[in-house]
Amino acid sequence: MFFLLPPSRGAGSQQRETQMTNRTSLRFTAGAIAIALSLAAMPGYAVDTPSGGGGGGGGGGAASSTEASGPSLADARALIRAGKWKPAIAMLKTIVANDGRNADALNLLGFSLRKSGDMKNAEGFYLKALKLNPKHKGAHEYLGELYVETGRLDKARVQLATLAKLCGNTTCEEYEDLEKAIAAAG
Repeated sequence: MFFLLPPSRGAGSQQRETQMTNRTSLRFTAGAIAIALSLAAMPGYAVDTPSGGGGGGGGGGAASSTEASGPSLADARALIRAGKWKPAIAMLKTIVANDGRNADALNLLGFSLRKSGDMKNAEGFYLKALKLNPKHKGAHEYLGELYVETGRLDKARVQLATLAKLCGNTTCEEYEDLEKAIAAAG
């Protein structure tokens, strides 16, 4: 391979060219770093952290994060806390489409559907979450609450008994919340 080289110049000229090349490289590197930092700060690029607890946000199951370019469970939980069921449902459907084995996302999708009045589809998503993770306390609680809301107290009590076994006691948040819902229903 042959390269055409410019005619030889003096030592001062070579030094200026080297300095110019170094400045160009530095600008390029600084620009790349700035772009990377701005992308990392964008909410759509955040990676969800695993849920530790259960209750409240429906955690307690095996955590799984979505693709870096999509919405996160944290984003969906914020919509749920605000009572924005339709946007939460749309976001959770995207998360589930990207990661169909995410029991937390399936559980939260069931929760949002239930809160929006779609009991049939909510039940299906709770059952899918439990198929993936039979020990998902949040899904057991919310499925039990759905059973209470649809008049199936016997099935709600089965979920309560399951929670007692999973929690190892009757004082975990999921158990207590479901127990209160059953007591209020009858």
